[in-house]
Amino acid sequence: MKTTHNPIRSAAALAVLATLAYALSTTPAGASRFDTGGGAQWDRTAHGSLVDVQVLVEGRSAPLYFAPGRWDRRYFQAFRGRHYALQVRNRTGQRIGVLIAVDGLNVVNGERSRLGRGESMYVLDPWESATISGWRTSLQQVRQFVFVDEERSYAERTGQANGDMGWIRVLAFNERRPVAWFDRPEIRRQSEEGERGRADDGLANREKSGAAPDAVGAPAPAGEDMPAPSAEARREMAPRAMAGGLLQAPKADAYPGTGWGERRTDVVRETWFEAASSPSDHLVFRYEYATSLRALGIRLDGDRLWDRERGELGFAKPPKW
Repeated sequence: MKTTHNPIRSAAALAVLATLAYALSTTPAGASRFDTGGGAQWDRTAHGSLVDVQVLVEGRSAPLYFAPGRWDRRYFQAFRGRHYALQVRNRTGQRIGVLIAVDGLNVVNGERSRLGRGESMYVLDPWESATISGWRTSLQQVRQFVFVDEERSYAERTGQANGDMGWIRVLAFNERRPVAWFDRPEIRRQSEEGERGRADDGLANREKSGAAPDAVGAPAPAGEDMPAPSAEARREMAPRAMAGGLLQAPKADAYPGTGWGERRTDVVRETWFEAASSPSDHLVFRYEYATSLRALGIRLDGDRLWDRERGELGFAKPPKW
């Protein structure tokens, strides 16, 4: 899966077609965006021209915030030890390619992403939705995305920490359509030779990557397939308060990253997809712990101090005891 930048002999990237797709939860019209006061707004869906994206934390769609004066990215809250996923929906009637980078790494092969059309990506059929839940380790399995402190992130543990730590980028590409040649034998012959050359390039790239047809994906940290974490490790990564099962707050100077979570079955298959030269969508997300989001001027949904200040607690709920 080596990327080539030659625009003439560039082979289409090895893409992966997501076959496990789930319907997106919908929000009533006019009720998707909220203003928490002070100019900070939040939504649950990021809309692009080709794709819609939601962030699911433990299966529930997370609020996506805009910080005052920062409209080029969406923020969401990280919770140490919790799993998250990205739910992507194709808004079009055509196949599209979706390139996803988490902490600067391509989620399919675990390598540093350059956000280019020649990288490994997911392919969605017309109107299809898919949940991208982890680092892909084979055509059958992923390792779940999990919030951890930055020094325990997958990028850090594989020696690939970079300036995009804490950032998620979703790029959507239209498919480049094949060109039909009319009945001119010499042009048709050149076209056929070019197609064979691109196919050979693609096979060579796969062979150079060392990836078997049924085992395309990210390497495990420290060069091995990590076993499921022990009970002690889980307690270290996700300490929970005894009362109410709430996660304890991270230390004040901690910043989140995405870790190598538990193994999960997520079956996909390989397909051939030639992406357009540039993406039509580039949706940017940044995740931080609550203290950092507040420092950026973002009032979080459910902020108790803000609830008290406004005197709004919502509807009555049954007592817990």
